[in-house]
Amino acid sequence: MAPDGTPSHLDCRAPRALNLEERSALGYCAGHPIAECARCRRRFRESDLATHHRTHLCPSCREDLTESIRAHLDTCAMLPEEVRRRARAAREAAERLIKRSHELADRADVLMREAEATIAALRDTRRRPDSKDLEALRLAIRLKLADGRLPHRDIPPTIVGGPGNGSACAACDEIVPPGDLMMRIPLCAPRSSKASEMETIALHADCFQLWNQERRRLTPS
Repeated sequence: MAPDGTPSHLDCRAPRALNLEERSALGYCAGHPIAECARCRRRFRESDLATHHRTHLCPSCREDLTESIRAHLDTCAMLPEEVRRRARAAREAAERLIKRSHELADRADVLMREAEATIAALRDTRRRPDSKDLEALRLAIRLKLADGRLPHRDIPPTIVGGPGNGSACAACDEIVPPGDLMMRIPLCAPRSSKASEMETIALHADCFQLWNQERRRLTPS
């Protein structure tokens, strides 16, 4: 948060850089060294340091001295206690945001891998004659309904079906051959009464049944 209480952006390119409160606190330290480089064994004032993406670097070896600056702010006798408290609170809030973003990214990666594995298993199952993993197919349909690849709103009461024409099924991604029944689902409400002008997607008959069950769970009756 900024000093006036408004939200302040955490720089995604340098999430561990000094926050606004910490940079403001450095104004109390202009007359003395604020960081020490362990590699060079030298101490530096803020004006001596090199900066890159809001990180503070040793001018000699380019070591990141951000944590050394933070340690100084925690102990500097020149800082009013209220300034130190705000800087520490802002840093702790930023650390919580960073941790949460990592958790969300990890969770999203797990879900994506599960979805890829499920779809791969479904495709493998459909290649085997007289074999079909309905639970894997149902999960794939739920995932596609959730991310918008399959529609679940504004579906007309009557769905047109006919012989397959080699189109890919939008649920399982397999081809609907001429010998199979193929259902055509409008993607949106038709703008004309001519069926040829409706934009549609293709589904196997069994995929259609599962899609119809799952999309009704998302659409209020």
